[in-house]
Amino acid sequence: MVSLEKKHKKNVFLHYKKLLDEHGFDPQSVGWGKKKGKQSVRFQILSEIGNLNNSTVLDVGCGFGDFYGFLKYKKINAKYLGIDILPEFIEIGKKIYPRAQLQVRDFQSKKFKQRFDWVFFSGISVGVNYKIIQKIMNEMFKICKNGIALNFVGGILDYKSKDIFYSKPEKIYSLSTTLSHRVSLRHDYMPFEFTIYIYKDNSKTDNLVFKNYLKTSNMSLNDYNWRPSHKLKIKK
Repeated sequence: MVSLEKKHKKNVFLHYKKLLDEHGFDPQSVGWGKKKGKQSVRFQILSEIGNLNNSTVLDVGCGFGDFYGFLKYKKINAKYLGIDILPEFIEIGKKIYPRAQLQVRDFQSKKFKQRFDWVFFSGISVGVNYKIIQKIMNEMFKICKNGIALNFVGGILDYKSKDIFYSKPEKIYSLSTTLSHRVSLRHDYMPFEFTIYIYKDNSKTDNLVFKNYLKTSNMSLNDYNWRPSHKLKIKK
């Protein structure tokens, strides 16, 4: 629920307003199904993009700000800002999470000058197409310091709803590589959804390994830490 093309924005607004009127404070109001527990899985996958502790986080299309609640529950100390175009979501969110920083804001028309360590978008599936998704991703990547994470409805499907835009993982991956060569696609946690991580720092070592990957994973480039000595002669 980020700012979209004008012809889409009104439909998106009305879509989520209708869901809110039907379901109230519930994951179904922000477009997720009625099965319990799946929102926790989505948030867990989003949070695994990197170390969020002592970082700044922007949650685009935050709904009620539930990602803030999840981070607090996981004891992740991040400075959180959630934005959404639906005032009713923000109004309820401020009551549920009084310490969360939540704003009614149109992401595309009122752009950020400040930068955030991590930028998230949970659920790009209504009133969009690949052109709009690319614009959203571009703006998110522009204002991030470390990376962005987004999740989508799509993949191998056995159902479809007329209100949902179903993204193809391979297409989203292709769009992501226009921003960075360091990209990770997660399609291992739910059959009809997937998440993309796009990292800002894609600098490489002389061995063509991403430097920041080595730094954050505490790995060594010395293969002989685990292989037998390369001086060992093997008879043919």
